[in-house]
Amino acid sequence: MKSYRVRVAAAVAAAAVAAGALSACAPVQAGAAAIVGGDRISSSELDAAVRSLHEDAAANGLDESDEQRATPPLPGPREVLANIAGSRQIIEFGRQKGVDVTEREIDDMLLGVETQAKQQGMTLNQVLLLSGIPLEEGRSIIRAILVRKKLESRIAGAEADPQMVAEKLGKEVDATVPIKFSPRYGKFDPERQTFIVDDRFGAVQSAAASPGDVPQAG
Repeated sequence: MKSYRVRVAAAVAAAAVAAGALSACAPVQAGAAAIVGGDRISSSELDAAVRSLHEDAAANGLDESDEQRATPPLPGPREVLANIAGSRQIIEFGRQKGVDVTEREIDDMLLGVETQAKQQGMTLNQVLLLSGIPLEEGRSIIRAILVRKKLESRIAGAEADPQMVAEKLGKEVDATVPIKFSPRYGKFDPERQTFIVDDRFGAVQSAAASPGDVPQAG
């Protein structure tokens, strides 16, 4: 029986949203899963991303129905939403600050992740998927991680504590490019890097078996 170790995957997912995406109390537009600055992530867009995640997982040997593999459960809509929103937030903040990365830099980091993945008996695609990152969002997530590192390096010149650097950057990012999540998904806790679920809005399913299975935010 093959066991998928996900330490690399978890590290990629955490880095993607580590800038501290905060959930504001203000309402979001009907049909929106989140608003990132002025960028709207629709419920249908999230639904498609979750569906793609599951389809790609099955195509990459991560079929949860295969009892011969100890495959961990795939991340659900909340994790996918946090990854997409967090990456768009930090990329937009970086754009406003004149910070971006090259395609070569993204390729180099992906190669590094792939090398670590192979050491754990995994593929690059499996790492991304187990991190709640649809494959079509992979380069965007990596871009966000690299942009964040460059932004942190600017602050690090005056701050010795990495935790203080991360917190300082997170506050500035949230103030400049706020994220408003639909209450349908709960309130995002930046310290725990997860959503605190509010049962008043019902359950958000973690699998995408059919178009109606992922509830619409609104």
